[in-house]
This record gives sequence, C-alpha cells and structure tokens, in this order.
Amino acid sequence: MKQLLTSFLLLISSTFAVAEDIDPFEDVNRVIYNFNETIDDNLLEPASRAYKDNIPNFAQSRVSDFFGNLVDVTTLANQIMQFKPIESVETLGRILINSTIGLGGLFDVASDIDLTTDDEDFGQTMAVWGVEEGPYIVLPLLGPSTTRDGVGLYVDTSSDVNMINKMDDISFITANSVNVIEKRTELLPVTDLLSQSDDPYITMRSSYLQKRNYDVYDGNLPVSDDDF
Repeated sequence: MKQLLTSFLLLISSTFAVAEDIDPFEDVNRVIYNFNETIDDNLLEPASRAYKDNIPNFAQSRVSDFFGNLVDVTTLANQIMQFKPIESVETLGRILINSTIGLGGLFDVASDIDLTTDDEDFGQTMAVWGVEEGPYIVLPLLGPSTTRDGVGLYVDTSSDVNMINKMDDISFITANSVNVIEKRTELLPVTDLLSQSDDPYITMRSSYLQKRNYDVYDGNLPVSDDDF
C-alpha cells in the first residue's frame, strides 16, 4: 500500500518538477500574493493585532494550547508514517497528558514537564518518501507553498477538520476563525520584517523554502560541495 501511494505521489510531483527554476509561475504567484496581502492588510492583520492587544494572555494561551493539541495528533500520524518510533511515543504521551490532565488540550501540561515534540506534516512525510517538492506556488488566502506542500496541506487540513466537525455550524465557524486569527498573531513579527524588505515577495519565498528544507531534514541539513 505504501509503495503504491509513494508511486502515485512521485507521479504527481514529477509532473510539476522543475530542475532549474523553483518559481516558474512567478507572475501568477505575485498576483495571488498581492491579493492575499490586500485581504491581510484589511482584515487578518488588524484582527490579529486587536486579538493580541485586547484578549488576556491567559485566554490566548488556552486557544494556542487547544489547537496545539490538535496539531500533535496530526504530528503523531506523520511521525508514524515517517517511521519515527521514539518521537511517536513522545508525541503520544503529550496527547494523552494534555487531553486528560490538560483538560482536553486547554493546558499544555506536557511541555511543563519537558515533554515536547517537533511538528510534522504530510508535506514532510512525502519528502521522507522521496517526493520532490515541485515548484513554488502561492495559494489564495493560504500563502506560500510548493506543489508537494500543497497536497500535504490538504491532507493535514482535512484531518484537522474531521477532528472538530462534530461541532454545530456556529461553533465550527467560530473555532476555525479563532484558529486563523491565532496563527496570524504568531506571524506578526514576520510581517514587521517583511515590511522592511525591498521585495517582500522574494523575501517570503526565500524564507519559506529555507524553513521547509530545514523542517524536512529536522535541522540536520545535508552538507554539499558548495559548503566547502
């Protein structure tokens, strides 16, 4: 089954693979980037700054811990698919502790006792399986990605939605809206740095690709001949 899925994903990636140009769709990407910036400047950034300035830190921490617990569930699944037994056991321990003693994930008790984990997503899992990242793309509303990470984001997002889809419509919309604002609040320092860049698009692209490379190799980047 794993070989079949890997072959399928390799076929998808090879369709978009670009040997020399990581951003062959730059003209379109810049249009989408500008659209995203318009939405962000007029809606998301003001909302996130208001959230940061007006919501008590205690409440912000509860929101962050709750959605962090959901991320741990996704991380666990990807660690298992990446054949990381030790990390999987540690993440499982986090989930069990935070879901019980932490009152359904509202409190990150596991981190308080130094039981931590590194987030893993399906994009990283596909990289471990040998799927090429493909060209850089900018997704409407979602921001920077690659074709591989775009597929991974769809899989991970579907998993997150399934975990909270038992809520009624109002609760579901509220939870997702708060999650978006909370994530956007975490990116406020990045926004301030981008505003000082001569070309924020290039800066964002470079930063994203470097970070994803770092994530894929768990910080242990391979040494190339260019490093000497």
